[in-house]
This record gives sequence, C-alpha cells and structure tokens, in this order.
Amino acid sequence: MDFIVRTPAKCKDCYRCLRECPVKAIQVVQEDDGPEMHVEIIEHRCILDGKCITVCPQNAKQPRSDIKTVKTMLSRGYKVAATVAPSFAALLPLDEPLKLPAILRQLGFATVSETAFGAELVAKAQRKLLDQGKGPYITSPCPAVVNLVEKHYPEAIPYLTPLVSPAVASARYLKALDPDVKVVFIGPCVAKKEECTRPDAALSVDVALTFLELWSWVEEAGIDVESVEPSDFDPPYPDLGRLFPTEGGIIRAAGIEGSVASSKVVMASGIENCIEMISYVTSGKASVGLVDLMACNGGCLGGPGAANDLNIFARRQKLLEYWHTMRSKHTSGGKHTGDVHLLPESHLFRTYRNKQPKPVEVPEEAIREILAATGKYSPEDELNCGACGYHSCRDKAIACYMGYADPVMCIPYMKQRAESMANLIVSAIPSAIFVVSPDGRILDVNRLAQVLAKVPLRDLIGMNIEQILPPDLCSHLDEMQDDEDVYRGLSQFGGRWFDVTIFSEPTQRVKVIILTDKSKEIQDRERLIQLRNETLGRVEQVINKQMQVAQKVAGLLGETTAETKGTLSQLVKILKDETSTGMGRGDANGSQD
Repeated sequence: MDFIVRTPAKCKDCYRCLRECPVKAIQVVQEDDGPEMHVEIIEHRCILDGKCITVCPQNAKQPRSDIKTVKTMLSRGYKVAATVAPSFAALLPLDEPLKLPAILRQLGFATVSETAFGAELVAKAQRKLLDQGKGPYITSPCPAVVNLVEKHYPEAIPYLTPLVSPAVASARYLKALDPDVKVVFIGPCVAKKEECTRPDAALSVDVALTFLELWSWVEEAGIDVESVEPSDFDPPYPDLGRLFPTEGGIIRAAGIEGSVASSKVVMASGIENCIEMISYVTSGKASVGLVDLMACNGGCLGGPGAANDLNIFARRQKLLEYWHTMRSKHTSGGKHTGDVHLLPESHLFRTYRNKQPKPVEVPEEAIREILAATGKYSPEDELNCGACGYHSCRDKAIACYMGYADPVMCIPYMKQRAESMANLIVSAIPSAIFVVSPDGRILDVNRLAQVLAKVPLRDLIGMNIEQILPPDLCSHLDEMQDDEDVYRGLSQFGGRWFDVTIFSEPTQRVKVIILTDKSKEIQDRERLIQLRNETLGRVEQVINKQMQVAQKVAGLLGETTAETKGTLSQLVKILKDETSTGMGRGDANGSQD
C-alpha cells in the first residue's frame, strides 16, 4: 500500500530525498516518455519516517489522504471517536489548543479524547518491565523505529519492548468502553497509517490522519476557527502522558527519571542516532536498562505531519505551556482519570517479526563494471563523496545492480563528462577564442587562438590581450562596461580578415573574444564581384554588337522592301495596261463582222 504518494510532475531530478533517506528506500527511475529521472519509494525498505516528505523542496511527496474514509464512516452513521496525539498543542495553527475538541465535534466526531492517556498506560507497563531487570530494552511507541528494526536490524527485535503504541492502547481503551465505536487517530506521524493495518494492532485504530490532513479538512469545511469557543476533551484526562512527544517523554510518564542519573537510561531522536544506538545495544556492550528512541529529530514535535512552521524549540515551549495549564486545571478541579483496569494488561502486548528481505549477492565483477562505467577503475578513483545519496561509490554501484539507481547519478563523473564535452566542443569550433580578465590578462584560449597568436600556451596565459590583438579591437574591449553589451564587427590584422564577437560572462567576471577567419569568404566574395563585373561587361558588348547587326539588317531589309514594292507596282501597272488593250481589240473585230 502506498502510504506516501508522489506527484511526478513536481519531481525535479534533485535526488534530495535519496540523500536524506537514512535507509535508502528511494529508487530512481526513468520515465518512459523522456529522459527525466524521478524517484519512487521502495516499500519493503521504507520505514515511513516521512523524512522524504519534509526535505522535498518541490512538495512532490505527501502522506496518503484518508479523509474520504473518515467522511464515509460519518455519513453512514457510525459513532466515530477521535484520539488526538499529545503533540497537537504544538503542531496545529491554533492560538488556543482547547479549540480543537470543539472543531472536531463540528466535523462530526462523537468522542474526542487525548492519546496521552494511552501513553500513560504504555508507560506504566514499560516501568513494570524495567523493574524486572531484563534489559536493555528499546522503547516501541514510535512505529518508524519499529519498522527500522523489523526491516533493517532484525537482530534488535529481542530488545524491543513488547508493548503497543499509545495510539493503539488509547483506541483499545475506547473500544473497551464502546465496542461499536470507530476510532480515528490524529497526529503528526505517517507511520501510524501503516501501524493500524498491522495484525498485532487489530481492534484498535481504524484510520490514521495527520495534522496536515485534519487542517485541510477544517479549511474545506469552512470552519471559522477564530470564532470557535474552547471546550475540554472527553475524559479520561492524562497528565505526564502529555509530555510523550518530547525526547524522554515515556521515561517521565513512567516515573523513572531517577534512572537518568545512573546512566541506565539513554534517549535519542533522529534515525541516524537511532541506528547508532541500535548497533550499540546489539553489540552487547551497552550497559543500559532502557533506550528511548524516536525517529524524528526532537521527537514527535518534529513529525512530518505537522500543520505549522514553528521550529522544534517553539513547539516544545507550546507543549509545555499546554501541559502546565491542563495540569493546574485538572488538579484544582479534581482530576477525572479513566479506569485503568478496564483494559486488560494483555491488550498492551504485541509481537514483532523479521521483515528484512533476503539479501541479494552482487557479483564483484558486476560492481567493478558499474564503477568503470563512471570512470572508477581503481579504489583511488572512488571519491565516496555521497553526492548521489549513497555512503560510498560501491554502495551506489550495488544500488545500480539492484535497479534502485542509475550510473548517471554520479555528480563528479557527470561534471567531468560535461567539462570534457565542453572542452571538446570548444576545441573543435573553427574560431579562435580568448578568455580575458577585466584588466585584459589572457586566462584561457583554445587551440586556434594559440595558432593565431603564434605563442606557446605556457607563455600565452597571463599575457595582456593588447600584445595579441590590434588596437581597434582592444579599444572595443575596453569600451564594454555593461555585462549585456555585445560587440560584433569585422577587423583586419595579420593580413587576414576576422569576424569579431566580444561579450561579457558576468558569473565568471570575464570577457570572451571570438575570432572567426573570414579571409577566404571575403576573397571569394571579391572574386565573385570581379567575375560579375567582367560578365556584365561582356554582356554589354554582345548587346551593343547585336544592336548594330540589327540596325544593319533593318537597313538592308528596308532598301530591299522599297525596291520590291517598286518592281511589283510596275508589274501590276503593265498587267493592267495589257488587259485594257486586249479588250479594246476584241470589240473592234466584233463590229467589223
């Protein structure tokens, strides 16, 4: 089941969650429709501490929302009870903590109780175990710590106290009062969502919400928080259990603070510290009776489901203020405690199981091959910088073999590759490139710039650009003041023509000069112009000659036409005369007959 959901569109190739995840329960995958790399959660490794949620800069991961499930319970007429984690006073955006019970009743909850009472039940059982002297014990109220042990350090299972969490104890107490009630736990913990699905947590919490989910529901319902009148929680009323969210909270609630002075009690928060303590306990060298471990830094006050942005210290102060206020209130008014005997002690015990997957043997040859793919051919090449998120290059190579990572995640290798590619491209550009400092000293050049300068590289670096380029170009270089200025022009020196581009690179505070040899193009252009002019001249001669011929032909044609016309006119006249004469003779002969 996905207890943490991600939004792939917001995942921006930063891998910060992988770097921060203490158990490396993050795998990097490539999307099918592009080169982008995104992360997914490896469920069988994830301990649901929620670190990936809090460190994600793009807010691409969130706890799964179960608000709809709770609304369905309410809409179907179930009697629903809310048990609220004691950290609520510090992690909700409320000016008055006791507004929360009234808000929850407006949302439809029939009973609103404090999980801190369940914490006191667990603390009492913890004290009883400690008195038996069978330690060392590792406390078990934090479900993320339980996940850490079961999935990654199963050798520490015998040291876990076989006790349920305060949320489970509180829910079982409520169901002992009313077997038909549905119980919703509300707190800062993502791991609680998984805890209530465990077989050993049966008949307890039905649904777990984070404070973030609750507050989004409050806003969606349009509740005017400012106008809500404070009201008390339903009994039973806890006392020291309200301090459970802080480091050592279970120790205070169990009334065993005196053990701290004897060094028999150790408190630690944050997964890295928890891992170190687990290793210490399982080594057999720990001379302690109780190890209180909490996955989040600062205890539950640093939970990923918090609904405000206060720091740990401000949250702790708010929690203590609430505790003092409620202790004074219930002490003066008569403390209404619950019947601790209503819940049998057997309902506070639980079991654990080894969830660590069978280890996969990774061939050394495969590791070396993956390392070589990123330019690591010997141990000296393995920087172990941790930029990829893994503790060592070998760990990263093993993750690649398992399909959890990709070789391109090696930042030093990709930087080297990018630089080598950039150098290759710059060297291959058919232009001379000079990089100069603000005072005109040459800082870097490419191969063609060395050829143009006719100076060895060792001597060229550090020279003033005025020793290489003509004065007109140097003057343009000096005139550039604005980082956005760009000079483009044509310049001739050394018997050759160059297309010149000069611009500033403000991040490095340098100026770049690019000289592209245009001599051949200009020569070709001049030859083309010359050829065109010669061709035009020849065409003009041909045209003139043709005109002369045409004029002569036209003259000859004119004379011939005139002569022909005269001759034909003469012929027509003769023919007409002969015809007239012939007709006259015929008439005369006829009359004589």
